[in-house]
Amino acid sequence: MTEHTQIRSEFYLEDGMTFLNHGSFGAVPRSVRVAQEEFRLQYERQPIRFAMRELPVLLRSTAATLGEFIGARGEDIVFVENASTGINAVIRSLFPHFKHGDEILTTSQVYGAVRQTILYAAACTGARLVEVDVPFPVAHEDEIVAAFVAGISERTTLAVIDHITSPTGIIFPIEKMIAACKERGIAVLIDGAHAPGMVELNLDALGADWYTGNCHKWLFAPKGCAFLWTHPSRQAETHPTVISHKYKVSYTEEFDWTGTQDFSAFLTVPNALEFYQLHGGKALRERNHALAIEARNILSTAWNKPAPSPDNMLGFMAAIEAPVFSSGTLEESVKLHDYLWDTHRIEVPVMPFNDTLWIRVSAQIYNVREEYETLARVFTI
Repeated sequence: MTEHTQIRSEFYLEDGMTFLNHGSFGAVPRSVRVAQEEFRLQYERQPIRFAMRELPVLLRSTAATLGEFIGARGEDIVFVENASTGINAVIRSLFPHFKHGDEILTTSQVYGAVRQTILYAAACTGARLVEVDVPFPVAHEDEIVAAFVAGISERTTLAVIDHITSPTGIIFPIEKMIAACKERGIAVLIDGAHAPGMVELNLDALGADWYTGNCHKWLFAPKGCAFLWTHPSRQAETHPTVISHKYKVSYTEEFDWTGTQDFSAFLTVPNALEFYQLHGGKALRERNHALAIEARNILSTAWNKPAPSPDNMLGFMAAIEAPVFSSGTLEESVKLHDYLWDTHRIEVPVMPFNDTLWIRVSAQIYNVREEYETLARVFTI
């Protein structure tokens, strides 16, 4: 058994496909899935004892373990099903504070679900979405900062900033963007859906008001496992999207119980972190980053397309312009995606952005160079 085959066998990925889209939903290792099932059984063996006595302790212990990894105190971390839930919790909590004409600032690379959440907030409160057009392709991170800062006005109340963007896979210079907001007294919510496990985090030092991120993408947790970090000064005004018994009792207690659900994905975070560290930790990050750059370069050369961003703005994902399409529409992106899957059994996202189609490849522990060469050969120019 080759090393690649052995690593891939630790996941449930089906044979006979080239899977280059870890970024969308992640992939859970078998060992973490086994741990999840044990937590489910623990719940079922004595549901009252588990919910009332064991779960509160387990959630806080898990938050403390995650906090050590992301540079945060456990008491500032709560668990949510996904980053979109975290975004909704914060923005809906701010409804009473928005005034007619207030501006919620984001960028043209905002995740689609987050854009919809902001539009909903605007419709309910009279606030306004301001979406700054940030450049892509991009030559330097300062281009992003300059475009973003140019969009700030005296009416800007909240900035919602991607840490790592979904359509292009680039890492935003959020430290500079946060600092620009803080100089102007603007609250900052960071959508870090892809960041945990891909980049090193120190949330206590970052300067944001809120940060939400997924553990089920690059940290190997099961689906439906994410967190919301809230600065202590903002916790009293931050509530879960589902209000339940613990409303206004405390930040952590409100989020730790919003009603009956399957908590097992949250509780496996220590198991997921163990798998992550066992397979390299920092070395795994360096390996996946190098493989993503290599993948992009393979496709860039084969398809005669320029690299749209510098290497230091990429993590484990990279976008390259699709070699064949008639227009950069959603319809065309679906066609190209389905062609690659139905004809070649290659699973890779095709993103319509800036009137262009972009193919965004992911690099994870089970991926190897040959898989990107397989994709490249489909459209070799």
